[in-house]
Amino acid sequence: MKCIYLVMFRKKVGIIGLGSWGKNIYRNFNHFNVVELVYDNDFKNLNFNSIEKNKITKNIDDIFLSKTIDSVIIASPAVTHKDYIIKSLKNNKNVFVEKPFCLTLKESREIEKVANEVNKIIFTGHLLQYHNAFKKLKHNIKIGKIGNLNVIKANRLNFGTVRKIESVLYDLASHDLSMILSIIGNFPVKVDVNAVFKNSKTIADYINIILHFEKDLIAILNMDWISPYKEHRFSVFGSKGSLIFDDTRDWKNKLIFNPSYLNKNNDIVYKPNFSIAVPEEEPLKKEIESFLKCVEYDDIPITDIKEAMNVQIVLDMIENKIIKKYGLNNGFY
Repeated sequence: MKCIYLVMFRKKVGIIGLGSWGKNIYRNFNHFNVVELVYDNDFKNLNFNSIEKNKITKNIDDIFLSKTIDSVIIASPAVTHKDYIIKSLKNNKNVFVEKPFCLTLKESREIEKVANEVNKIIFTGHLLQYHNAFKKLKHNIKIGKIGNLNVIKANRLNFGTVRKIESVLYDLASHDLSMILSIIGNFPVKVDVNAVFKNSKTIADYINIILHFEKDLIAILNMDWISPYKEHRFSVFGSKGSLIFDDTRDWKNKLIFNPSYLNKNNDIVYKPNFSIAVPEEEPLKKEIESFLKCVEYDDIPITDIKEAMNVQIVLDMIENKIIKKYGLNNGFY
């Protein structure tokens, strides 16, 4: 008989924000029996079957000021993140915050200043860092399976929510920037950007980004929330082949190795693709379990405040490029 062990966590959390993604976050935290209170300023979001009524509060300060809640989980709109993070830290709470971390580099530095004054964990929801396919992709890069890296490509396209405050950059690019920086380990030296403003004069709906790194390595990102088809594909092209992480495919085919490569004459040497086995586990559950372990055992997260700041710095580089190129005079665009 196979034994299943459920990790037991003692420290309780309060959740702020129960929109479509917040409900998934609640479900996974509730799986570990750690949810003390939940809050959403739209009471309609609190009316779903799986939530226990005694856990609902209509006063957000019940979470911040609670003596029994150790961590605040922030899944509210991005424009609220900075204030909620700082208030949590000042009330001696650890923080799990959904992406984007916040909406400006200035905001992130305000958070960093407070974080340096308290000894609390800030965990950013860069979910794909905890995805088994991405972890296996990074492992194969590390052992030299595809040789020297040349190009990273990230396509995140969908017919999704068109937001009114943050652009597609903050909504979609954070995940891919987190993965790119995790692989390369340093900042781009140059940024090129193209943007399409279809539904607003200031908020981009489609962005093409080219990040230039040292040693002629480039990363190309395409982010689009008005695409008629869905594509979540992240690929790394090297001197000995390529790795393709496609999160829209079934688990048997989420990670593909393409051993075809360019030889010294720039001729393509074709070889057949094959899939790399990846354990099937819900990434969000793994991410939340990782957060709870960090809190329980006082560990440093993969996606800590330093990692969040690194992503925010590159977001700011891209944002400034767009503002300058398209003559915009406001942030968040």
